[in-house]
Amino acid sequence: MTLKQEAIELIQEQPNENMKAIVDFIKSLTVKPKKKSKEIRKFGIGKDIIKLPDDFYEHFDDMNDEIAAMFYGES
Repeated sequence: MTLKQEAIELIQEQPNENMKAIVDFIKSLTVKPKKKSKEIRKFGIGKDIIKLPDDFYEHFDDMNDEIAAMFYGES
């Protein structure tokens, strides 16, 4: 008996109440990753340690004027 056949047999024995949980679990295992518009590679000592928001690179330059004002004073 293959693993797939064994899984099907076990699932068929389950009551209907358990089926939703089983289906939800299987769906969570088969979710495809989101497609990014451009690949961003992380490297260095902060890899997998420093966590940035998903939209970090989209809004990276949004505060340039405010940061410049902190360094050079308001103009």
